[in-house]
Amino acid sequence: MKVFISHKQEDYLAAVEVLKILKGYYVEAYLDLLDNEKTLKGEALTNHVRKRLNDCTDLLVIMSEKTKNSWWVPFEIGMAAQKDFPVVNYLKAPIKLPDYLNYWPRLKNQADLAKYIEIKKNVKQKILLEKSSGRTAHESETARFYRELKAVI
Repeated sequence: MKVFISHKQEDYLAAVEVLKILKGYYVEAYLDLLDNEKTLKGEALTNHVRKRLNDCTDLLVIMSEKTKNSWWVPFEIGMAAQKDFPVVNYLKAPIKLPDYLNYWPRLKNQADLAKYIEIKKNVKQKILLEKSSGRTAHESETARFYRELKAVI
C-alpha cells in the first residue's frame, strides 16, 4: 500500500499531518512537498504527477473549501478513478462536497485514517485467501473496500 496525498498547496499543513499519521502506521505515502521537482511546468509536470501517481496504490485527497480552486486535485482524482485506485477524501472541516465526490469514503480524523488502513489491508488479505481457495470475487477489490470502509466510518 502506497498512498498518494493530493492537496491544494494552502492545505499543506493538513497534508503533512496525514503523512505523519500514515507513516506512524507504517504506510508508505507520497507528498509532493517533499519533492525537489516543483519547478516543473506544463507537460513535464503532468508527466511527473502521472509517474508519481502510478507508483502508488491509493489516493487520499485533503478536502477543504480551498480545494474548489485547484486544477491539480481533480486531475489526480480523475487519473486514480480511471485506474480504479481506491480514493478517499480526508475532510479538513465539515464541507459540502460536489455530488461526484460523495461516492468516495470521507475520513474526518485519525481514527478514520486507522480504519482506512485496517480495512484496506483486510480486504486485500480476504481477496488473496479467496483466490487461493479458487473462489472468484463478484465485486472489484476497490468496490469491496469502499463498501467495507463506509460501513465502519
